[in-house]
Amino acid sequence: MAAPARGRSPHYHPVGIFFHWLMAVMVFAQLWWGWRTAFLMAGYDKADAYVVHAQLGAAILLAAFLRLGWRIIAPFVAPRLEAPEDLPGWQRLTAEVTHWLLYALMIALPLSGLLMIGATAPETLERALGLPGFRNMDFTARAQLEHFAERAHFVLVWGLMGLVALHVGAALKHHFVDRDDVLARMIPWLGRDRPEPAGSAARKAKTAKATR
Repeated sequence: MAAPARGRSPHYHPVGIFFHWLMAVMVFAQLWWGWRTAFLMAGYDKADAYVVHAQLGAAILLAAFLRLGWRIIAPFVAPRLEAPEDLPGWQRLTAEVTHWLLYALMIALPLSGLLMIGATAPETLERALGLPGFRNMDFTARAQLEHFAERAHFVLVWGLMGLVALHVGAALKHHFVDRDDVLARMIPWLGRDRPEPAGSAARKAKTAKATR
């Protein structure tokens, strides 16, 4: 990879870019599929839809662990590519907290969904992933587990949608308002030669860094 122009951050590592967009597609597809499944009438079509929902949830769970593993080792493998953006402290902290919350939700959401399906319809979990579900639990314990998992799943879904909206909104603000290269680092074909506005956070951060 060619060295970046002065004042610009390099693009993220291709592995990080791949995981980012793979999980973005999977999460949006899962949100749409879950919404669609919720409105299906009870029957074979709804049962089949839950099988797909469980399989996609398991795939997201696996991808989340792989992405998290890459995020942990990436600074040692490619420190230049994985260096954080040159942003004011509060913006960098907000971005870091948002990212880690997204990782937590992308792990907790599939787990809560699998628990809910395993308690509600063990046969669906068996069809989807070959897992036994909770057939051996007594009825009361299964009902309590289903209630807890369902409530948790509902809250986590709304939390994920809120964080995704925040994440997308922040990326668009950086690109169109601040005119920095935060979004361009994740989308290699975006232009990165636009000067930042005089009052932008990116220019302020660079100016402060240059005067130290």
